Amino acid sequence: MKRVCFLSFFALLLVFSSCKNTVNLTIQDPPAVFLEKSYVTAGVVNRSFAKGAGKVVDVIDNALTLEGNLDNVGSEAATQGMFDELTTNQRFEYVAKLDSIAVENRAGDVFPAPMEWSEVTRLCEENGVQILFVLEVYDTDTKVDYDMRMVNQTTPLGTVQVPRHTATAITRVTTGWRLYDPANKLIRDEFFVKDRIRNTGSGINPAKAASVLMNRGQAVKQISGQVGRFYAGRVRSQSFRVSRMYFKSGSQNLKIGHRRALVGDWNGSADAWRKDVDSPKRKVAGRACHNMAIDAEINGDIKGALEWAQKAYTDYRIKESRDYARILRNRVLRWEQAQKLKEIDDNNN
Repeated sequence: MKRVCFLSFFALLLVFSSCKNTVNLTIQDPPAVFLEKSYVTAGVVNRSFAKGAGKVVDVIDNALTLEGNLDNVGSEAATQGMFDELTTNQRFEYVAKLDSIAVENRAGDVFPAPMEWSEVTRLCEENGVQILFVLEVYDTDTKVDYDMRMVNQTTPLGTVQVPRHTATAITRVTTGWRLYDPANKLIRDEFFVKDRIRNTGSGINPAKAASVLMNRGQAVKQISGQVGRFYAGRVRSQSFRVSRMYFKSGSQNLKIGHRRALVGDWNGSADAWRKDVDSPKRKVAGRACHNMAIDAEINGDIKGALEWAQKAYTDYRIKESRDYARILRNRVLRWEQAQKLKEIDDNNN
């Protein structure tokens, strides 16, 4: 009986999955942080270092968490990554990397008090920049798991059991960023980025296994540079690769549209699907409306895609279209907000 139920479930799953297909496409979202087009110069500052009592706490924390000099190395890599991204980003005409700034009583992965506006203004004027991208928080925290077990090893004398020591180091990297706008005395952005690095080493003795800890520096530098570049990208439009599901069966037109999609003829697919949007069969009409939403998004018509997805769900109860409509609605709201900010900027200029 259980075997019959399992086979029935598998058959239903196969039928259900066979009616869908996935397409990958690149979409573009507006910048996460809007800057007026008049902002064409920027400065990069590393403000994650501690001094005074905070420096003492930092030294103790580094010793206890096996960090060594990782915070210094990693924070420099993060600001360098941000600088590199900003200089290659056509958004700015000039980018300057300023000297690092130490903060009194900086506490781990918590934002320090913001810089005084008089200090921000002075730095901008002295370096010929309009805004400051500042790394305010940089903290690494490492946890080590250790394991020892006996394993079989083939030797000239036969198979023998030998000890295998394994050390796994998980390093959490936390960065906090601010974007200062002195002209408006406004912090345009305050954003945390967190990531993790996993290193594993093994050997016949604990020292060999623990040698993995010596290799963390390069990994920390690499991931910190990537984080810096990621944050710098928040001021420009973002491109993403996403997957979208469409229906490939249910009617002859849906099948024709699917075959045309497989060869990249999306206009031909839309022509076939459009014939079924008013089909007397509710499921066919709903699937056709959902597919028309996919076609609209591929062509950059996000509002049109939203209307089709909403119709597929509200009129025909295509449940996949509900989540798709939510995704599209969020995209429309982001672009509408970006457009409003651009119009304000255009009117001010």
